[in-house]
Amino acid sequence: MSKHEMKSPAPPSNRPHGAIEDHQAAFAEITAKTPVDQNFRNAFMQSKLRMAITHPQHDLAARDQAVASLVERMGSDADESRRPPPGGVGYGMFFTSAFKTGWGHGTSLTCDFVCPSPPGGNVNTWLYLTATNRSGLGVEAFVAYNAQGTPHFKVFDWARTDHWQTDTPFTSLGNYLTTASAHGHPYPVLPVWNSTWLIGANKYRNQALLYNHVRGGWDLVYQYDYTATDAQQKTGWIGSWGPIVETFQTAYLHTKPMGAIGTQLISADNSGHWGTWALLAASNSTVRIDNLGFHLMFLDPNYAFVVNS
Repeated sequence: MSKHEMKSPAPPSNRPHGAIEDHQAAFAEITAKTPVDQNFRNAFMQSKLRMAITHPQHDLAARDQAVASLVERMGSDADESRRPPPGGVGYGMFFTSAFKTGWGHGTSLTCDFVCPSPPGGNVNTWLYLTATNRSGLGVEAFVAYNAQGTPHFKVFDWARTDHWQTDTPFTSLGNYLTTASAHGHPYPVLPVWNSTWLIGANKYRNQALLYNHVRGGWDLVYQYDYTATDAQQKTGWIGSWGPIVETFQTAYLHTKPMGAIGTQLISADNSGHWGTWALLAASNSTVRIDNLGFHLMFLDPNYAFVVNS
């Protein structure tokens, strides 16, 4: 297969879209000016370990395998991340085993993160709204809170050793932050789209895009090409979570509504042909709740949920 034989997935059909524009340089420039928060980065790694160690649907052997796969991908970050902090999953979706690996040469996810600014309530440390597209070496393109400060949009790439890439405060995302209605109520949202697909022999591409509501099209904000095998993409625990509220406190109180709506996925088969976008369903995902104080406002199984506390 040559590099150009397999195309990227078609844009999601839930909103108008023009041509995709490349805005990687602009986002890289903003990221270069954004101070690095090493404590945040350490906490991100710690949280993933805790999610694996405490997953309610895994037996002890499966939890050990999940932790091993995380440590392998974390590399030098693993040692300082072995002590998980309090918290876990406030609410969110995890893919079934069959669905996580049920794609051929490509997989892609989009959703609108319901992301109030600030988060409100007693949030006094980090909190994420994040998701994966099922690939073991894909990206997390997510919303990150730090107490009641300005939220950031970040990209963490599991395929790299320098995992941290895009970091953009909401103050620079005026063209992307918008509102969407669900169950008769408007919510502040950030539409995110991330993909992983085969572009050559053992060669994959990761992408993260944001929807520019001003021009009515998706903007490419991050891309990375790398070498990997099919087994690396489909084994291990990484890539097992859909949209989740990832937490760091033992309890939450009076937070504003947050979550994800319109979650859709699309797959490419083993011939490189993309299928059609479909909503995340209860038949291919399960709900995880770690009883941290979040209250379900609504659930459309399993493509949309909003919680508060």
